[in-house]
Amino acid sequence: MNLNVKKWAAAILPLCLSAAVLFSGCSKSGTPANGSTATVNGSTAASTASSQGDKYDSLPKDVSISMFDRGQVSSDEGTYEDNRWVKWIREQSGINLTVVPVPRNQAQDKLNVLIASNQAPDLIWEYDRNYIGNLVSQGVIQPLDDYIDKYSTSYKKYLQENPDLKPYITFDGKIYAMTTRRTISSIANHGIWIRQDWLDKLKLKTPTTIEELIAVAQAFKDGDPDGNGKADTVPIVGYTTNDVYAALFGTDYYDWYLQDGQMKFGPTLDNFGDALAAEKTIYEQGLADKEYFTDNDNSRAKQLWTTGKAGILLGQWGNMTTSLNRDLLTNDPNAKPVPLEPVATKYGKFGLYQETPAYIYVTFNKDMKNPKAAMEYLDWLMDKGWFTLTNGLEGVHYKLANGVPQQLDADKFAKEVKYANEYALLKPAVEKPEDLIVKAAQDPLSQQLAKLEADSLQIALKNKFRRDIPYQPNITEINELKSSFLKTVLDIRAKTVTRKDYTAEEALADIRKEWKRLGGDQAEQLAQDWYEKNKANF
Repeated sequence: MNLNVKKWAAAILPLCLSAAVLFSGCSKSGTPANGSTATVNGSTAASTASSQGDKYDSLPKDVSISMFDRGQVSSDEGTYEDNRWVKWIREQSGINLTVVPVPRNQAQDKLNVLIASNQAPDLIWEYDRNYIGNLVSQGVIQPLDDYIDKYSTSYKKYLQENPDLKPYITFDGKIYAMTTRRTISSIANHGIWIRQDWLDKLKLKTPTTIEELIAVAQAFKDGDPDGNGKADTVPIVGYTTNDVYAALFGTDYYDWYLQDGQMKFGPTLDNFGDALAAEKTIYEQGLADKEYFTDNDNSRAKQLWTTGKAGILLGQWGNMTTSLNRDLLTNDPNAKPVPLEPVATKYGKFGLYQETPAYIYVTFNKDMKNPKAAMEYLDWLMDKGWFTLTNGLEGVHYKLANGVPQQLDADKFAKEVKYANEYALLKPAVEKPEDLIVKAAQDPLSQQLAKLEADSLQIALKNKFRRDIPYQPNITEINELKSSFLKTVLDIRAKTVTRKDYTAEEALADIRKEWKRLGGDQAEQLAQDWYEKNKANF
């Protein structure tokens, strides 16, 4: 197999894009459909579109949108397609919104099927810029420059005030997506937690290097830190282990890096081989749960942590870990989980995975019937919709404390509001770590967890995740190679860690050999050409 592999099914979609805006001249009023005359640079929004009216004004304000189904909508709340917040959106925005949910862990596959069968929604979104780039290459989505210029007020102003976001949403010189800036709590992604009470009991210092981390894990294994007289503790658990180990060594599985000015793919670096060696040592010494390679739903890792049987958690920063810590502290109020700063390796100290500044990438299906209504909906989100979808209703789910929405009831918020944040695709929110404490419910446990969360946010952002270039090349041949190569890398990783007769050095050699066989040399040249062409814009 080489780089000239066949494109996936959606690539057969025709590349014909509908014209951005056509003027019908059938109306003289030039008044927006909602009857308002919002001023934009001294003229009305409607007049900037056309003094003669617009063909989209005669169409129903129907907009469909994809949505990640994370299983967070309880049965008495409804479904992702129909719940209190979808109804609220329709009432408040004036847009007849239809939601098309896709399973979070199969989102791209499901979207590809919908696209290939011409059933994709009007608005398609993802966190992954590379995926958006694929849609651009396949002609699935359309440029937004004219729509933003003619139909938007709020987002157009936001983009003018945040010009550094524009490169992330620009492909081939045109804007193909809309995005807002991530808050600091959504830039932080992965984190490490450790049981401070275990460190104290065994009179251990907080580890600062990978060698010290392994030594502490060994002490957790041998020292009976939970005091039950049994050798049943598991030092290290987690559901982001592969990402964490790689990040500590300044690499990852899917990004390009600059080595002496040359573009090199992460798994082919010496750093990656050393990360494999460290993970292998941890596994062979019995310091990690032996079942973590088959713990696909993370249920075992969560059980070990929340029942007090694990001492170090490699996980995600934020809500998921806070939920695990809530269960741990409910089971054992004397437990002291604390965030751990990423430890240093011979390559230095790096942060764990952090997101780029651009949040969600919202795109327009090329077959969308009413892009003007879609832009009106997204402007409404920017203006006020995002705040309620993120925080709930004032007096019901929150009260304002020094301008910060403070949860009134943690359980009520988790059930009735938490899933609504998924609908707030664009949100110009600004956040400080201390806001997390103010926002949290006021019961003692919620406040304890919020303080831990605020501390962990600062620690998660203290060291920068290694990202040599701000975003990855959007080249079809490279994306196809990366997709097929990833499975090879993960298979070799599992083989390296679990087999005593297969070393990390052998693994790295095999990774590089397979990379070359699949067309890695050509991919590196394409990536280098891309870098030389684009580096002035970084």
